Amino acid sequence: MNPELLTSTNKVTKERLVLVAVGTTFLSLIPTAYAAIVSNSTTLFADLLRCLGEFFAIFVAWLVLRKMSRNEVSRFNYGYGKLEQLAGVAVAAALFLTFLVSFISGLRGVIAPTRVENAEFGFIFALLSVLGNAVMWGSNHTANGRDYSPITESQARLFRAKTCATLVVAIALGVTILAPGFYLTIFIDPLGSMALSLFMLWQGYTLASASVPDLIDYAIEEKLQRSLDAILSDQRHLFSHIERIRSRRTTKKIYIELFLAFDPSLPFGTVHDSVMVIKHAVSQGFPGADIVVIPTLPSASN
Repeated sequence: MNPELLTSTNKVTKERLVLVAVGTTFLSLIPTAYAAIVSNSTTLFADLLRCLGEFFAIFVAWLVLRKMSRNEVSRFNYGYGKLEQLAGVAVAAALFLTFLVSFISGLRGVIAPTRVENAEFGFIFALLSVLGNAVMWGSNHTANGRDYSPITESQARLFRAKTCATLVVAIALGVTILAPGFYLTIFIDPLGSMALSLFMLWQGYTLASASVPDLIDYAIEEKLQRSLDAILSDQRHLFSHIERIRSRRTTKKIYIELFLAFDPSLPFGTVHDSVMVIKHAVSQGFPGADIVVIPTLPSASN
């Protein structure tokens, strides 16, 4: 398949997955809110807050993908790649916020516990949520394996967290329903809320630690620089000398700009052919990299 067509197809798949996540997460807010109200469950209340934060984070991710899918070529879009990392940070921020509220609510429930009522609806919906979140987790994980994207990776992490979180909710409510007469079950609900909040804290930390460093661009590693020097040395007969080299790494994407001086007496066609040969050679050594070869005239010092 044509690489450009494959890339376009992957972008559409990612955008569709995030749009599905926006719709399903929004629709899940209604039954989650109903279950939290009728059951008086601290765990379900924490789960509702988690879903609210995740909905806004996923919605932001969808807006970012929509912006990037326009692929405007009339101007340089160097900053668009940062939007993907910012979307991941937004998801992490939502998880941190819901952690605080959920943990405090669970702590209050342990200090002054109240018995959960009418938890059956919430339990059934939690089981369905485990299944739905697991499907979305697998779909995003597969899409990210085909074509890496910080947004898709953050969505896969998020739905992995949602799967585990809803499993915690289902277990807490299941124990409460199955052993209603046992005194200690009154503490299961707030403890489930605290366990859920700690899981969200861990997930938010791992996501933030993966996204924040990628907001900073940096040159390629010394080992890769040596590889690039070796490739250019093999092609040394095609140009006069190297004026300068600029490299940049954003997440897993590498950008290389080569300013190479050519003999001014060479015909344009010859220079063009040499540029294409050099670009192909560098592309072989750096698969997937964005490579630009810029011909220049030799400077006076050279």
